[in-house]
Amino acid sequence: MRDDISSGILDAPPGAPRACVFGEIEQAGFRDAFCVLVDDDGKLEYQVERGAGSVEVDRDLALIARHALDRLIVNPGSRLHNGLFRAAVWAATAAPVRTQTSGLLWVATFDASGDDANRVPDLASLLPGDRHLAAALARMLASPVDLAAQRAFDEATGAAAARAGVPAPRLDLTRTVLTAAGVTSALLGDADTTRTATIAEIAVTGLWPEDGDPLGGNPPTTPVPWQGLEWQLIR
Repeated sequence: MRDDISSGILDAPPGAPRACVFGEIEQAGFRDAFCVLVDDDGKLEYQVERGAGSVEVDRDLALIARHALDRLIVNPGSRLHNGLFRAAVWAATAAPVRTQTSGLLWVATFDASGDDANRVPDLASLLPGDRHLAAALARMLASPVDLAAQRAFDEATGAAAARAGVPAPRLDLTRTVLTAAGVTSALLGDADTTRTATIAEIAVTGLWPEDGDPLGGNPPTTPVPWQGLEWQLIR
């Protein structure tokens, strides 16, 4: 966490839950350090210190979404990975409200208030706003042959669509590989196999709800100060 690199979305109240994912994008042997910052107010910021590789925000965010979904499958009750998955899906299918460069640093900022409300309804458009739908998806992927889990996912999809006032989209289970990688490709398009993401660590700050404590009841680590906030490293 470098104090010389600031974020444009940390102006929410200090107690708001936030998560930061740090890692590297590798392409053609080059590694670019990245940071994805998500707050609890419908904002996401993607920062990458680009080297010789190109910046492809939607493809990189798809890799982050796949990682978060993979973790969510292991623990469908994880509020942290549920939120990271939904935020990455949303940003990977939306246009940034702002982009900027400073030397090698490239930044894309997304804000839900600037999102396109006229998108064609599909599963990727329903997931960002529905934590229960994402959890139902993860539970189905954890037990792909469990018909009850499939029915629960279909019911969650229908309920999410009804709340949004759109027809219920369906995930074609006959053509989708029921893994984190397969579902992410179905939601966001085929993955770019020339790019890989390595997640180094995740940091959280703010006051999280009791049922979404990202530390999972474990004692907190020594906080790391960044941008005037105290962050807990959980990875």
